[in-house]
Amino acid sequence: MPALFKDNEEFKRRRKDLCARIGSTHALIIGGPAPNDHSAFRQYNDFFYLCGVETPQAYLLIDGSTGFSKLYLPSSNQQSRERNDQVISANDTSEVAKAYGLDAVGVREDLTADLQNVTTLYMHPRDGEGWKTDYRSTIDAQRQIELDIWDNRLNRGAHLASKVKEVNSKIEVKDIWPIILDMRMTKSPHEIDILRKAGYQAAKAVVEAMKSTKPGVIEYEVAAAMQYQYLVNGSWDTGYAPIVAGGKNAFWPHYGDNNCPLKDGELLLVDCAPDYNYYTSDICRVWPINGKYTDAQRALYGFLTEYHLTLLSSIRAGRTCDEIEAEVVEIMRGKVKDYDFASEEHLAGTEWMFKFNNHLAHSVGLSVHDGVEHKTGPLEPGLVFAVDPQIRIDSEMIYMRVEDTVVVTETGIENLTEYAPHDLDEIEKLVTGKGMVQDYPGTLE
Repeated sequence: MPALFKDNEEFKRRRKDLCARIGSTHALIIGGPAPNDHSAFRQYNDFFYLCGVETPQAYLLIDGSTGFSKLYLPSSNQQSRERNDQVISANDTSEVAKAYGLDAVGVREDLTADLQNVTTLYMHPRDGEGWKTDYRSTIDAQRQIELDIWDNRLNRGAHLASKVKEVNSKIEVKDIWPIILDMRMTKSPHEIDILRKAGYQAAKAVVEAMKSTKPGVIEYEVAAAMQYQYLVNGSWDTGYAPIVAGGKNAFWPHYGDNNCPLKDGELLLVDCAPDYNYYTSDICRVWPINGKYTDAQRALYGFLTEYHLTLLSSIRAGRTCDEIEAEVVEIMRGKVKDYDFASEEHLAGTEWMFKFNNHLAHSVGLSVHDGVEHKTGPLEPGLVFAVDPQIRIDSEMIYMRVEDTVVVTETGIENLTEYAPHDLDEIEKLVTGKGMVQDYPGTLE
């Protein structure tokens, strides 16, 4: 198990929660495939979420009525030992069961017999979430395959469902994804601790990116400065493809080429986070490439930043996202007059902000778009999501964002990425090499 998972109680609690949701049925969770290249293996998020086992080509069967959980692993002679001699196998049954709090461990071939008495089986209808993916990107990728008449192959989840039907034609297969995504929405104290450390790493990387920015630097060089911070602080790598967008490249919300030189007088938009013990974060800042915001840039980004900080101060348990958004719009309408916008188009950009009702953007956790919708009711403690106000001016191809990942608490929020400054003067000092940020007060171990 990763270092931050000291025991198996977290996994046992999650499996118990799943059983309460599926009742007297079964769940079959598919593990990640063996790599087909030279990259290291990383487990599917949901498989890791329920048992923590990091062996490829594994399966987990859970009996909802009894809670009995059985792990199916390849035997030692079915595994390649070229990568890691410590990968667990079905030959280590008692040790594995004890370490992960499971009731039984067997070889994959055992699953055929164990499915004979199953009547209803919850399972994934698609591939699982792997590295740098989330449920939406997985669905989109499968859709592209289905539209390709020369491809349109079954994904792993659909293929497994067909194999299950071969061994027991009476099994009714249901989609487990909505259930597990809902489980993942509210984070435990243990998860919040991991997300706190992931948030610090995300913010620390952004600070280092600010320090590495100057005209002539290539976007991918800034991305490399951030990636280095993740690796030296114990992360797997980046949690998603970084956005390092200079000038008009920022107009494309998910720009990812990262191959253009930075230009004097333009802004740089950066959005990136680590994959830390299977959890990620989300942060975005915008800063001047030459270290000095122009008056026009300062007005727009200053207004956006104040909007962001007002959102942060308005979030608390018991309130809905719609209530918060509406309140902040009214507050910020009264602030427009305090900013000297460079043109009518820039002023109109504030009205675009007021009408855009997705500034409290998406849940964050095992993936950057984690869980399901967090806007369906009053916010509850333990919800973790991105606060991401945006401004867009199409006529000049201007697009800016200020983003942090926060967790809802009993009294408000904790900003998990607050290490990266919001103040425009502080940002300018970091870019020009004249500023400092206090180091993280905790430990990343």
